[in-house]
Amino acid sequence: MSLSATTAAAIPPSVVPRSEYPVVGVAAVMVGAFISTLNARLTTQGLADIRGALSLGFDEGSWISTIFSAAQMLVTPAAAWMSTVLSTRRVLLWTGAVFAAASLPPPLVHDYDTLIALQFVRGLAVGAFIPAALGFVLRSLAPQWWIWGIAAYAFRFVFSQNIGNAVEGWYSETGHWEWIFWQNAVLTPLMMLLTAVAMPRRPVDRELLRRTDWAGIVYAGVGFALIYARLDQGNRLDWFNSGVVTGLLLGGGLLVLAFLVHEVRAEYPLIPLRVLAQPNVAVPALLISIYGFGATATSFVLPDYMTRIQGLRALQIGDTLNSIALPQFVLVPLVVLLLKQIDARVLLVFGFSMIAIGSWINTGLTHDWASGDFTVSQLIEAVGLAFGLTALITFGVANITPPQAAAIATTIQIARFLGSEIGSALIQTFVRVREQVYSNLIGLHVIAGLPATEQATTQFAGPFGSRATGMGDPAAQGTGVLANLVRREAYVLSYIDAFWLIAWVSLAGVLLILLLRPPPPNPLIPSPGRS
Repeated sequence: MSLSATTAAAIPPSVVPRSEYPVVGVAAVMVGAFISTLNARLTTQGLADIRGALSLGFDEGSWISTIFSAAQMLVTPAAAWMSTVLSTRRVLLWTGAVFAAASLPPPLVHDYDTLIALQFVRGLAVGAFIPAALGFVLRSLAPQWWIWGIAAYAFRFVFSQNIGNAVEGWYSETGHWEWIFWQNAVLTPLMMLLTAVAMPRRPVDRELLRRTDWAGIVYAGVGFALIYARLDQGNRLDWFNSGVVTGLLLGGGLLVLAFLVHEVRAEYPLIPLRVLAQPNVAVPALLISIYGFGATATSFVLPDYMTRIQGLRALQIGDTLNSIALPQFVLVPLVVLLLKQIDARVLLVFGFSMIAIGSWINTGLTHDWASGDFTVSQLIEAVGLAFGLTALITFGVANITPPQAAAIATTIQIARFLGSEIGSALIQTFVRVREQVYSNLIGLHVIAGLPATEQATTQFAGPFGSRATGMGDPAAQGTGVLANLVRREAYVLSYIDAFWLIAWVSLAGVLLILLLRPPPPNPLIPSPGRS
């Protein structure tokens, strides 16, 4: 057995009615999860438009996305549990109404404090969507529909993560940046309608409410939210050279430690640590974080290269990332069919290997690479991302029972959130530091007075001296062009190193998969070697 009888029975599950419309239920899960991820992506990608429209500085603007995402992390520990107590239907309808209403004012607000408060409220509301939806899949859908609910979760992550550039680019190009917020007034009511149709009514479970681990919810929510904010602001504030970043880490770390100690001693813990300590649950949680790191190849490195080196706009970058997003319509259902026939661990190895191979192909990068040069690597990445996440979540869920639905939904979301943010923060810092190193190393060969340097400077100064540019001394302009070329090549080399790092970390994930044992008999996937 994957769970001890004691743990499984610690909080007896209430009788939850099955959904009479499972297909609609899966659609509600997908739309809700899509809204959550797309908003996080658009809030980050559209920061320049938001800052410009609202006349905000860079430092002020950076907190717009941080507050939104940290609020999601804050509510995650409570969301899955409260959907068990109150019902997923209530949680999604209430939070959906709040989110839709709070998404209307931001484009019209010009007071920074009010905008930040609205972002916090929006984050709290939308942060409940994914944990509550995952809990619904395991509690209210018939077992044969669980895998399709999980597939909907996996689909929305890869799809919305990579379609975000195209959507934000379209808003920006057409001058409709307000729809970064207002789109939710259209999408959220759709999710609420699907929720009302598919999710059955049930009374509040007052016995579970009495047993709620309020201390665990507060410790985990606030602790992980502070750590998330620290990761999101770390690169901008130069990590431990900033008192804010250090304070966020110290406060968050102490609260998470308090959470772990409390969970060991709690009579009815929010997340039973004995469950998480099992290899078949702990390793997938770690693999979700590694998966999030691998996804930065397409969520940060590639878009940053295309913006900084090729000078492309968001809509043009979106055209490239669509080669990852659009194949998910075929790939995710294919993974579901294969999971019914093939050991999930085999598909996991295949998925993580494809992510590594896609990144490895990109190590041949030069400053001449354009969108078409990434097609092969992007298609391979698309396969890896689809196989990796779908098989990973399915395998993890196959090792728990419905009474642990809230715990596993919370764990999955925390691991996914932190994993993606750790990956993004590390890669951004890694690229920045490596660019500085390469700029210095290349600069050692560009010395004033050397014949090659003087020849290059003269050549670059030519266009500035042949016409009245009004840009100052041609020789100085030529020197500036040469400096920009050095910086460009330094960035290209740093991106190559980043792709290498992602490839090696993804391969480390393959080694971790070897620690997984066959899951117990379950309605999701085969259990090789188990009777």
